[in-house]
Parts: sequence; structure tokens; C-alpha cells
Amino acid sequence: MAAAGLTHELTCPICLEIFTEPVSLDCGHHFCRSCISGTWEKVPGDVSCPQCRQLFTQRDTRPARTLGNIIEQLRLLKVKATEQEGEFYCEEHGEKLKLFCEEEQEAICVDCWSSEHQTHNDLHLKEAIQIYQKKLEKSLEFLQKQMDLAVQSKREEEDGILQIKVQVDGVRNETKIEFEKMHKFLSEKEELMKAELEIKADKILKEMENNLKSTFDEISSLEGAIRDLKARLEIQEAPKLLKDIQALLNRCEIEVHNPGDVSAELPVDIVGGPFAYVNVWREMRAVISPVPASLTLDPETANKQLILSQDLTRVWFGNKEQDLPDQPERFDTSVFVLSSESFSSGRHYWEVGLGNKPLWVVGVCRETINRKGNFIGSPENGYWVIGLLPDCRLLKIPDVIYPLKVKPRKLGVYLDYEGGQVSFYDAADMSHLYTFTDTFTEKLYPIFNPCRNNSGNNSEPLTLLTR
Repeated sequence: MAAAGLTHELTCPICLEIFTEPVSLDCGHHFCRSCISGTWEKVPGDVSCPQCRQLFTQRDTRPARTLGNIIEQLRLLKVKATEQEGEFYCEEHGEKLKLFCEEEQEAICVDCWSSEHQTHNDLHLKEAIQIYQKKLEKSLEFLQKQMDLAVQSKREEEDGILQIKVQVDGVRNETKIEFEKMHKFLSEKEELMKAELEIKADKILKEMENNLKSTFDEISSLEGAIRDLKARLEIQEAPKLLKDIQALLNRCEIEVHNPGDVSAELPVDIVGGPFAYVNVWREMRAVISPVPASLTLDPETANKQLILSQDLTRVWFGNKEQDLPDQPERFDTSVFVLSSESFSSGRHYWEVGLGNKPLWVVGVCRETINRKGNFIGSPENGYWVIGLLPDCRLLKIPDVIYPLKVKPRKLGVYLDYEGGQVSFYDAADMSHLYTFTDTFTEKLYPIFNPCRNNSGNNSEPLTLLTR
């Protein structure tokens, strides 16, 4: 039964004979090289595995060398038979092959044994066939399992490549959409600012041109009056000189209208200075996704030993407990405080100033976390946080800051609710620090822990930065 099973495993599914030059397909099945080539030769275009029907766009085959070696080893056991069925003879001595030398790996006769193999480990031929058939079967079974693992690994790698390509396409499309929105916004804002410039400039130029025309008219009047006066002064006869003299003098009482100093510089409200572009930047925040969030701290959640700034953007550890109501939402043991803002959808980004603090914890948490007593700040408990702490791993907080040569002074936190990601960055250069991947099903809050003072070495606050 074992030999029949082995023969079946070593049989080509096409010619139903023992493999000749066995080759392997990507699906893991084996065929004789000539059999699969002849089968595919008749098929135009894509081809398939004759056994499992998996389609292939390329007619690639790989030599199954290990399988070929097994077949060759099997053939070594089936030495040249005589005309009498089941009888095998030594080509050198003409004697029946009754033994198998394990050292030389060949079937031998009694004369071979007595002349060369007495010190070797020899077996009866039938016993050797049974032993090595079992070994071959085990080798084939092992290799088939390895092939199955390799094919599975190949499929997983192909799936991974496809997944990466899909993600790259998604990021590429998202990048294109976001920049198209920004380009469109900036283009429209540019055209609007240029149109406003033209309107304001036209108004100023028209006023200046009107002033210039008035000046030309006054110059013309002055030139006429000067000519009249010069002409009258050339008259010698008194009666003629004084004729209508008062009317002439009245006509010459021309005062030049001074429109004021005309500046060659555009007014500030047109030039705008840097503030015009600051306003554009502020307006563009509505176009960017995610828009940098401006957070504030929720004093109702702050541990009694935490001190919050008046504008609720800074928090540090105080030296004593404050007299505050112990409501359910307040942390009583751990020195945490939550943001007043929460998120249940969308993508969001905010930044936290760390300064030179040697101890801190920052991240997001579920709304329903336990706020009383001691707890482990892990995702299993609803905390997606990183920190700079001596006992990070004990608290199941990723130890990502300690190994850094330069500790971040400003931390960026990115939340993609639907994408199930919380990522942390060194906001100075936006270098990636760590990403949690999970599924979010309830409201999430930004969470902050300035940690205890550490004998005065950790007195700096955590600061919520706004843009």
C-alpha cells in the first residue's frame, strides 16, 4: 500500500507515468516537462493548471529538482531486472542482487559483499526497499507540505503587494484631491485679490488723473493771464495801460488748487503687507483636511493635583490637592485631564508642546474609560497613548521615545477614526514615531498627563498648541 501511494505521488497526472524531468507550476502541482509543454502548446493566450484549473498569464515552469532527485533515488532501488519477473542480477558478477549497501547506496550480490562490502552496513534488498520507500514517502510528504507553505506564502505576499498597491492608489488619489482643492482655493483667492487690486488701483489712478487734468487747466489759465499781464506792461500810454485795469487784475487773481502731496507708493490697504496672506492662510484652513485642531482642556476631568492655565491650554502638576468636587468624570488617582473636544468620526490633527519635560503621556482614550483608581494605559483598556516614562512597558505604553537621540519638543497627534489609526509624530520635522491600529466604536477624547514633578525636574507644563 505504501509503495502504491508513493507511485501515485510520483505519477504525472497527464501521461500517468512516473515523472520525467518533473516541473512545478505556481499553484504547486507537478507535471512532466514535455507533458505540460505539449498541453499548453495547443492553447492560445492564457493557460491553466490541468489539475486545479488555476489560470496563468505567463507560461512559467520551475524544475522540481528535489522531486527529480527522489525519483532518481527510487530508480536506484529498481535496478535492471532480468527477463524473469522480480529477479535482479549483478551486472559485474551475474549473481542475484540480494543485499543493499547503505554506505555505497547500491544493490549488491553476495560476491560484491564478500569482495568489497564486508565492513559496510548492508541490508537485505527487500528490507532496504521497505525502509527507503518509507523514507521517500516521508521526504515527499515533507516536501509537499513545504510546497503548500511556499504556495501559501506566495499568495500572502501577492495579497500584501496588492494591498499596498491599493493603499498607494488611495493615498495618491487623496493627495490629488486635497491639492486640487488647495490649488482651486488659491487660484480663486488670487483672482479675487487681483480683481480687488484692479478696482482700488483704478479708483486711485482716476482720482490722480482728474487732479492732473485740473492742474493742466490751471496751468493753461495761468499762462493766459501771464501773457495778458506781459502784454499790458509793454504799453507806454497811460490811458491805454489803465484801461479796464481792475478787470484785468481780477482775472489774474488765480489761485492754484493744491490736491495735496501725491504719493508714488500704493496705500497700505492695497499692498496689504503680510497680513493679506495671513488671512488667506487662515481661510485655507477650512480647505485642508484634517484642519489642525485648537483644543482646550476640560477642568471637570482634571485630577485635583493638576493646575490648568486660565485659557485652558496648559497643564502642570501642583504640589497639593485642590478642593474640587469629586464628580464621576474626574480622574482621582492618575494625573490625567481630557480635552473638552471629542471625536466620533473624521480625521483630526493637533499638537502638544512638550518642552524639555522628562516625563509625560499623551494620546486619545474612549469616553467610557475607568477614571477612578489605578489602571493600565493600554488599548485593551481604551487608551491609545505614548509617553516618556521609566516604566512604559509595565504600563503597556510603547517605548518609542527613549531610544531617540533627540527627544521631541513638540508632538503631533493624528486620528483617523474610520481608518482606525492613531499616529504620533515629532512635529518639528513630522518624522513618524508610532501608530496604533484598532477599531473605534465610541467617542474618543484627547488625553494628557504632565506626570508628577519628579523633585522639581518635571515642572514644565504640557501645552496645547494652536495654529
